[in-house]
Amino acid sequence: MQLRFTEADEKFRGQVSDWLSDNLSGDFAVIRHRGGPGDEHVYVEERKAWEGRLAEGGWTCIGWPEAWGGKDATIEQQVIFNEEYARAGGPGRVGHIGETLTGPTLLAFGSELQKQRYLPGIRAGKELWCQGYSEPGAGSDLSAVRTRAVLDENTQTWRITGQKPRVGFVSGTDPSGTR
Repeated sequence: MQLRFTEADEKFRGQVSDWLSDNLSGDFAVIRHRGGPGDEHVYVEERKAWEGRLAEGGWTCIGWPEAWGGKDATIEQQVIFNEEYARAGGPGRVGHIGETLTGPTLLAFGSELQKQRYLPGIRAGKELWCQGYSEPGAGSDLSAVRTRAVLDENTQTWRITGQKPRVGFVSGTDPSGTR
């Protein structure tokens, strides 16, 4: 078992640290240490702009394949990035759901069309994603959630049923014509 980072990993650490020092300053200094749990509502626009700066520097989606804008970073490099980000006082990320949940799911299971449509916006920090899985009587206990989506083959729309009435349509047209 290796308990130390390699020389290459430490070089990577220096690159991350230097970039954060150079960029988490000036207009972005105000968001240092902001936007974490209980503080998510502050400096939202500034943190969105920070996502763009991270993307411009190549520091979003670093674990993704280079073909999709990532750095093919090893797990060690991803740990190093997050250590240095925290050490530098990097703000709470607004793009983390797309970067760490949606993107990797699309990379593993998405069609080429889905990847082409969604991954560039996530990587650029321009498309933000969220995750919702709560319902009455279940809270965040996913095993207790009773809402289901069933594709209607005739209309190619998703029928959502369960404790949450009509949460929306994933694809197709809303039969009421309101969406």
